[in-house]
Amino acid sequence: MKAAIAKRSLSTKLLFLTIIFVFVAEFVVLVPSIAKQRRDWFTMRFEEAYLASLALESPREGAADEMLVRQLFSTANILGVTIHSDDMRMLILAPEINPHGAPNMLRVDLTRENFMNMITNAWGTYFSRGDHLIQATGRPEFSTGQTVDIIVSQKALREDLYAYARNIFFLSLIISTLTAGLVYWSLNRMIVRPVKRLTENITAFDADPENAFGILKPSGRKDEIGAAEESLAAMEKSVRDLLGERRRLAALGAGISKISHDLRNILASAQLMSDRLAKSEDPSVRKLSPRLISALDRAIALSRDTLTFGRMESRLLSKAPFSLHDLVDEVLDDTAAMGVTALNKAPESLTIAADRTQLYRALFNLVRNAVEAIQEIEASETLGSVTIDAHVEDGAVAIVITDSGPGLPDHAKADLFEPFKGSQKPGGSGLGVAIAAEIARAHGGSLILEKSDATGAVFRITLPGAAQ
Repeated sequence: MKAAIAKRSLSTKLLFLTIIFVFVAEFVVLVPSIAKQRRDWFTMRFEEAYLASLALESPREGAADEMLVRQLFSTANILGVTIHSDDMRMLILAPEINPHGAPNMLRVDLTRENFMNMITNAWGTYFSRGDHLIQATGRPEFSTGQTVDIIVSQKALREDLYAYARNIFFLSLIISTLTAGLVYWSLNRMIVRPVKRLTENITAFDADPENAFGILKPSGRKDEIGAAEESLAAMEKSVRDLLGERRRLAALGAGISKISHDLRNILASAQLMSDRLAKSEDPSVRKLSPRLISALDRAIALSRDTLTFGRMESRLLSKAPFSLHDLVDEVLDDTAAMGVTALNKAPESLTIAADRTQLYRALFNLVRNAVEAIQEIEASETLGSVTIDAHVEDGAVAIVITDSGPGLPDHAKADLFEPFKGSQKPGGSGLGVAIAAEIARAHGGSLILEKSDATGAVFRITLPGAAQ
């Protein structure tokens, strides 16, 4: 198991890739190097042949000089030499074969070879077989208008290229190994080890995110890894704080739920007693009882909203197809109030798949807020209105709630979807819009405030994939 992990580790991959890339670079260098070695091989023999011809043309001509020249040519694997000067042709060394009719004779003119021809001919010689003869034409460096033809053994040239390539290979092996080791060591210290440290820290933090000692301590580097360490440390601290806050809020919420449940029962009993007080014959009691009943109603509503907030989880939804138009009719009937015109513009043919009960709660809260906002406006000749419209957009159902109320003040928009913060009326819990937003999110959708000004407010609920 450990061996398999080691093969897949970043360090192992880095080492292999470094060696491979260095070898590729050396091969790219080797391709033209072989061509240069072939050209140097020919050039050296052109020079030797030219210098030998000058020695033979000097006054000191004799058998000893000719023997020395032949030994020189034999050592250089030169089988034949011809010097061309202007229109003159001088045979210096005649080969033991017919240079004009041998069927295995290859001809090379280095005075006309370009770079690509050099590479092609060099590698052609490298991969050749047998021992053909090569008649090569070249121009010595210090000659004046003279060219030299030499006849050499292809096998001798091939063996020289083999030796050169072998030396280059072993030299490349040493260089690549040394380079790969240095690059691997450097990158391992600069990148692999810090990344491994980050990975280990993420794994440990994931196992115990509330452990204060599990938060990464940045190394203080000023590069990208240092920035990643700073960001990771900040994120881990933020996550740890959020988890701690969530744990405290969960404990607090559990306690509040129990208190709210008991308080609601107490308030219900108090409400029954207030109903009896409302029937009292005492004028002072009857005068105070409506205010008492109103206060009890607000307290019961606050307790109910507190209990129901936060229960909107997608796994608890009971989705089924139903007519959105009928649901809107039901909501508008239950929120009907004097002086407010309710308009249902949802298409009667629109059927959606959602949790009917929860969607009713969301629409009820939004419409009730709109009606209460309209009722706060002083009486005017124009009746206020609440309109619910709906349409389908790319498989998603958009439900738009529009009212003609006074709109929301700017300072209220920031906390509009925050529980216990968004209320703008005395005695309000601020949970109506927050609960509606939770219901939309539980369906995989969203609730946004599209518009809010002196002409009214517009809320939009989007439910993806709800259209039927």
